Amino acid sequence: MAIIFACTVAALVFAAPVAPATTAPATVTAPASKVAPPAAKNLSSGTSSKAAPGATATLQLDWRQRLAIGVDAMQTSDPARLARLEQLQPDRKVDEAVFFSPGELQDPKVAPVLLRRLLRSADPVKVRCALVEALPLTGGDWQEGAAALIGIDASPLVRKQLVQVMRYASAPYNIDGLRRGFKDEDPEVNIAAARTAGFARNGEELFPELYSSTFDSDWDLRAAAVQALGMLRLPKSRDVLIKALADDEREVRLQAFLALEQIDPEGIIWLPELESLAKDRKSHRIARKAELLLRKRRAAEKAAKKAGRTAGPGTPEPSAAPRATGAAASG
Repeated sequence: MAIIFACTVAALVFAAPVAPATTAPATVTAPASKVAPPAAKNLSSGTSSKAAPGATATLQLDWRQRLAIGVDAMQTSDPARLARLEQLQPDRKVDEAVFFSPGELQDPKVAPVLLRRLLRSADPVKVRCALVEALPLTGGDWQEGAAALIGIDASPLVRKQLVQVMRYASAPYNIDGLRRGFKDEDPEVNIAAARTAGFARNGEELFPELYSSTFDSDWDLRAAAVQALGMLRLPKSRDVLIKALADDEREVRLQAFLALEQIDPEGIIWLPELESLAKDRKSHRIARKAELLLRKRRAAEKAAKKAGRTAGPGTPEPSAAPRATGAAASG
């Protein structure tokens, strides 16, 4: 019976074009049969695992196989709906982008259909972008397939949209997809990967990619990587962020400054670079922020001296410091 099941799955895979999946890889179990061989083949890896007599054989399906099964199930249960979804077009427009209204897309059964349309790549670029944007609405099995499509779709605009939607994907698919984004040949896709990485709960896994991006020749990518490091609040990124304070591009300097404040909001007032940042003539925002922090530092030093202590990193900030800072700022 296991042999018959495996042949059926293979027939489905080769019979219909396929597309991505969502949450966790689905597994299909089939009761063991006396005529079945002692080893059941894993369809996703090609490896075999021995099953005890009377146990069930677990077949791990990859996203393409799960997609084919999902589409076939709708073809069997509701062919009219499948035909309608295959032809469905975006009905909303914002600036130059188009979007689908949620409607019947909020159904896990829809995910395989959208993924298959993306895999076929027959829709115009704008429509494919709208399909990507609609994937999380389904609540279905889309995440693994969307991550894989980042390395498949021919349009950089669609790949960028796929990278951005990784913000709503869970581990390990979000990391897989973003790594493809960092390796993409298009700079805009790289930048999207860096910015999206900051939203990942497991974003620390992307520290090597973000670290390397802070040295890229594209200042926009450097700024995005620095911003993501701040959002992730990774203490080990402190050194590279301090180096970024001297970047030639003011946006990179600003994002590095803000990132350091997120990582160490109390210790930043002791940053030696504050004096030079306060003299930044190309960025009024950086200079003003640095000057405010310097005032807080001076207030802390004054309070420590009055108390007979040595001011420095780890010194509690005096309660009067915020009022002194506000008064100085208003004056």
